Amino acid sequence: MKTITFTLAFLAAVAGAFAQEEPAKTGAKKKAINWRENYAGALQEAARTSRPLLIDFEADWCGWCKKLDRETFGNGDVIRLVEQFFIPVRIDTDREPKLSAKFEVRGLPTILLLGPNEKELQRLSGFRPADKFLSELRQTIKTAASLDELKKAAKKSPSDLGAVRAWARAVFASGDGVEAEKILAGALERNPLENSLLLDIADLKKAGGNTDEARKLYEQILASGEARAGESYHKAHLPLARLLLGKKDYQGAVKILSAYTGLGKDIDNLAEAFFLRSYAYSVLDRDVEALADLRKVQETDPDGDYGARAAYIIDLVDRKE
Repeated sequence: MKTITFTLAFLAAVAGAFAQEEPAKTGAKKKAINWRENYAGALQEAARTSRPLLIDFEADWCGWCKKLDRETFGNGDVIRLVEQFFIPVRIDTDREPKLSAKFEVRGLPTILLLGPNEKELQRLSGFRPADKFLSELRQTIKTAASLDELKKAAKKSPSDLGAVRAWARAVFASGDGVEAEKILAGALERNPLENSLLLDIADLKKAGGNTDEARKLYEQILASGEARAGESYHKAHLPLARLLLGKKDYQGAVKILSAYTGLGKDIDNLAEAFFLRSYAYSVLDRDVEALADLRKVQETDPDGDYGARAAYIIDLVDRKE
């Protein structure tokens, strides 16, 4: 199976961009934004998670779009903020002319921030460097949900965990991760068995580079079990698996991803889970299992980004054998 091993080494290079969860080192490849490519699905996800959409309208021929993708969307701070607080969607205007017309996109690149109800929060036209873009994103979050209003709501009803978590997310988006963690820690003291708070704290620690502490919290959530932790149990698997991959604990990552994929076909991000596990299998020289997972990616995500990556790698394998 040497040809498969060689080809799946390429898979490792592809997957490594989003499997890496360690703090960035000089010359290290950063995690990439997990762009959705289906607007309707992203809109449903935004409604389910109460997060705004960040839509990047671009085209293959647009040089400034490529510069934006490389220099701004490739910035580690931008990646963390977008992944934590937005549902990112990438739309090719040539392939989606009706959607582009609906939102009156007249030049590229155009970045549109929408609420889950499709209300336009902000429109950014043209290239902007990472520092300016971060400032604009944070201001949009503040405008969309005033920190003062969120704070008042959380203080008025401290037992309303949704209000407390929304306040903490907005504080983090404003650039104060320490204060956001304090807010969640205070809520956790009052609700010591609330796994949704543990999950939020783990996500903040991961975003801040405290991967060891984040890992312990994700593991604590999983140890609580599905019956007690509920949705947080499901959500803890993939970030923990990415941390394990970043630390080169491939056996541990396989164990976590196998547990996640075993939860059933209705879980979110199943294609990503199979893709990440195929990466771990390839590094462990378990080529047959890696290739089998790539085929599962094709089955679960035939028209998506992960399905396209899997199809490309499988095609390389077939041509080399």
